[in-house]
Amino acid sequence: MRWRQTLRAVHRDLGYAACALTLAYALSGLAVNHIEDWNPNYTTREVAIDLSEDGHLEVLAGGDLNAMEAHIVSALAIPPQTVRGRFMASERLFRIYLDDGEEIRVDTHTGQGSIKRIDTRAVVYELNALHLNNLKGIWTWVADAFAVALVVLALTGLFLNKGKAGLGGRGKWFLAAGLAVPVLFVFYLYA
Repeated sequence: MRWRQTLRAVHRDLGYAACALTLAYALSGLAVNHIEDWNPNYTTREVAIDLSEDGHLEVLAGGDLNAMEAHIVSALAIPPQTVRGRFMASERLFRIYLDDGEEIRVDTHTGQGSIKRIDTRAVVYELNALHLNNLKGIWTWVADAFAVALVVLALTGLFLNKGKAGLGGRGKWFLAAGLAVPVLFVFYLYA
């Protein structure tokens, strides 16, 4: 029949066009599904710092939090506008909080400490931004078009084969199995 050839052409060409976004959404989905095990968007690293030289310890031992913060921020060439807060976590540990979750910790007696740096994960961060539609605007239309393309791919795929390999043959059992998975999970959620 002619309609089956048309479906095959639509399915094939739409599949080619949707391939890159399908892979992007699938990889992002895998990453986000395991967010309790790792942060798919960011990595953290500790950078050691040493403020024990050049009179730094005198300022740190002074106890004036404003002076300590200003001195540390200046010594480390941190832009002052990125500071979000600071406090003495203990008798010796001074902490300064920066934008985006970064943090400076300094032992006021030794001048030793660290900066917690947060970096975006290359590629995965961008894929997640697309998948979660953080971009909004025109990307919403692209994501909607992709969703419609997936619906068309699913429906045209049902009718590509005929006979024993088609929906009237073994295809109905695969379709039923695929449908059973979400249906069973919905029953599980509300049982």
